[in-house]
Amino acid sequence: MTSLALGHLPSLWRQHLLSEFAGLKQACPEGVFVSLTPGEPSLWSAVLFVRHGPYAPAVLRFQIMFPDAYPRAPPLVTFSTDIFHPLITPLTTHMYAASVESDKSTTERPKLPPGGFSLEHGFPEWFGGPQRSEAGSRRSKSPSAVSTKSSKRRSMKPPPVPEKDNLPRYMQTDRRTISTYSLLKYIRSTFDKAEVLDAVPLSAAGNPGAWHAWRTHRRKQEKVDEKKTYRLSRLSILSGDTTRDFGSERGDGAAESDAKSITSSQATREPGEWNWDGVWEDRVKKGVASTLTESVLYGASGISDDMIHFLALEEGTIEAVKGNLRRTLDASA
Repeated sequence: MTSLALGHLPSLWRQHLLSEFAGLKQACPEGVFVSLTPGEPSLWSAVLFVRHGPYAPAVLRFQIMFPDAYPRAPPLVTFSTDIFHPLITPLTTHMYAASVESDKSTTERPKLPPGGFSLEHGFPEWFGGPQRSEAGSRRSKSPSAVSTKSSKRRSMKPPPVPEKDNLPRYMQTDRRTISTYSLLKYIRSTFDKAEVLDAVPLSAAGNPGAWHAWRTHRRKQEKVDEKKTYRLSRLSILSGDTTRDFGSERGDGAAESDAKSITSSQATREPGEWNWDGVWEDRVKKGVASTLTESVLYGASGISDDMIHFLALEEGTIEAVKGNLRRTLDASA
């Protein structure tokens, strides 16, 4: 009797990718558009239109390379659009937490290429489970930057498969299969949902500098919200008690004094505690604006095999195209 060897049939999983891509035509995360590379179903080109959230209204290009071991091994997600994001490694440098680089478990977390998107937070089962990720987060220290030469995405090897997953796939019954829909939905959520970024640990960050900048931005937002709430509560209280006003003035003065002492002590802080105030706002604002420029939208994408291109059309032409699409949809309904 011929033995089953499903774990050694990449063609079967290529067919699986094609079926998942066909499913995305019926149900795809909002704002995400995906295209296949002809003759290479394991390489997908995609564009993300961020319609709300902290990175709106950016237009971001990325590619997904699925290894033969997918879905046991994680795909490689690479952004060609330069954007300041906690999960995306910079296009020109590698940045990792010092504890991550010295961690013995880094064999399960290969270094990402320039523009690489870290999936460790969203799918910890691909990287040894949540226990290793939590341990790395507790030991995380200040980030360090290591300059590396730019390399092509195709030259990167797919992440290795953990040794414990060497069993044939038909024998692996305790593993949750991660769909491409879930993958795309998670990627989108890291751009339009602030709470998702809030939950990312430093050990899973692709860009520790952006991680610190985001945390500083969020703390600043919380303080602004607290001040607004306090002022509204005071306005709602009709009282002529000058002592309370004097007390609040003393509180403001104490806050200013604390702020000055914090500023004076920044020179002795660790790199992970540098003054990141305003860094995230400035970098992201410039990055989002650059994604909307004509040279970026309609020029070369920087990916030789990118399958998605934009055309600069007049308003009248766009309305005509929309009308044709509506008529087609009405006819098929």
